[in-house]
Amino acid sequence: MPIGLQTYQDASRREDLLSILKDVSPLGGNYLTGNLGTSVARNTLHEWVTFYQARPTSVTFAIEGADATIVDLTAPVRSNNFTAIITEVIQVTGSERATTVAVNQDPYAFQKEKALMRLNAKMEFALLNGTKASGASGVARGMVGIDGCISTNVSVLSNISLSMAMVEDAVQASWDKVGAEYVADTIVTTMALKRRFTTFGTYVTNFANNTNTLYQNVSTFESSAGIVNVVPHKDVAAGKMYALRLDTFKMAFLEGREPQFVELAKTGDADKGMYLTEMTLESLAEPASVKVSGLL
Repeated sequence: MPIGLQTYQDASRREDLLSILKDVSPLGGNYLTGNLGTSVARNTLHEWVTFYQARPTSVTFAIEGADATIVDLTAPVRSNNFTAIITEVIQVTGSERATTVAVNQDPYAFQKEKALMRLNAKMEFALLNGTKASGASGVARGMVGIDGCISTNVSVLSNISLSMAMVEDAVQASWDKVGAEYVADTIVTTMALKRRFTTFGTYVTNFANNTNTLYQNVSTFESSAGIVNVVPHKDVAAGKMYALRLDTFKMAFLEGREPQFVELAKTGDADKGMYLTEMTLESLAEPASVKVSGLL
């Protein structure tokens, strides 16, 4: 039966292209870059001093009238980390910039925006999982991250189910080693392990008088040693949990090398540039933090 003209036959139709782009890339929510303090490094080998005295486990009493006994005293110790260069390069051709695109935004500006997100995500990963390298023989310098800094309080388990007692054990390991004012205050772990906190039901008190809403999140708990925040993190390896004293870690940027965008020389029919930064991690009181692995 003739129907005149239908859309299937009409080659003159314009495309229907939505001018909205929803970016759901898992690059945001970088907890460490947003919450660590900052410092300035003035050399690619960044150094600082730490001081630690263990609590006495026994006391030798002095004899009446005895001469003073001289003992060796504890001296500050140098610690260090290398600055690492992190870059994110973009290049957009002249033709691409001249072309009308769906989002009505200059493709170069669009790529700059996304490159900054990638740079931030790289910084976050390095702060947690970076490995140290001196940069000798043409090899890129590398900074050690939080995972590699923690050496005093390390617990390696074998597929043990996380419990509240184990969380308390981690916090106590920090309390045992440092003064009360420096005890770990933040649990950083995977989303899978963070969800386990919601199963510690007998410990949860619901302060919201709302029968229409089910509250299934635990973001803060009061340990035996104080208030502790619980943060899920995309860059934590499976089965790991960190109990961190957050203010004992800092991001140190090499002077003048804070995150910045640098336009690169034009060598053809394209525009190019890169975001870069040179940074390292300061670990000012490693015994205050705890690392546990092998959890379920």
